[in-house]
Amino acid sequence: MANGRLKTASFGPGFLGTMLIFCGFAVVAWIFFRFAAPTPTYEEKRAQARRDKVAAINAEAQEKLYGPPKWIDKAKGTVQLPIDIAMELVINDYQQKPVHPSQVKVDNPYPAGLQLAAAAPATTGTQGTKGTPATPAAPSTPAPK
Repeated sequence: MANGRLKTASFGPGFLGTMLIFCGFAVVAWIFFRFAAPTPTYEEKRAQARRDKVAAINAEAQEKLYGPPKWIDKAKGTVQLPIDIAMELVINDYQQKPVHPSQVKVDNPYPAGLQLAAAAPATTGTQGTKGTPATPAAPSTPAPK
């Protein structure tokens, strides 16, 4: 308080210079990060190549599954069909075939000592004629009282 005047704070040349340097650094950093594109690494290039290869394989598979019918080998009569048409042909083929019992012989899966006991209930519960339900087999031992 010399001379009776109050000293007020002012923006001196030091503060303004510091602010200008800070703003200049910020502008240079923004320009650097904005326009300096990162270069892909070796692993990123390999990963992109793998993604491209998988996309090409998937596109080829989709073309085979859903593309138009075309000849594979005319001499052998081999045709590539879309999956929808192939499923319809298989369904029509199965609907035209008559139903008959299987000709496959099934061996008894039980060991030698259990074959007779396991086969006995299977023969007693046969189905009757003209769609009547099967009659239950009579129990071999009486029920406890």
